[in-house]
Amino acid sequence: MNEEKQVAYYAIIPATIRYDPRLKYAERLLYGEITALIGKEGYCFAKNSYFANLYNVILGTISRWISHFHH
Repeated sequence: MNEEKQVAYYAIIPATIRYDPRLKYAERLLYGEITALIGKEGYCFAKNSYFANLYNVILGTISRWISHFHH
């Protein structure tokens, strides 16, 4: 599946994410990126490697950022 073809023109970042002091700014942006990739099925199929390449970070960084959404 070609993830780049599914990117929306906008991202949705709710206030609970935008203003959460526990989240770093990059984590908030990643959340928006994930929402931009959600298809009509309601899932984001992008792998962590996609985001690591997009933000020029290592896989572990993406995994850590995503884990912070659960707090």
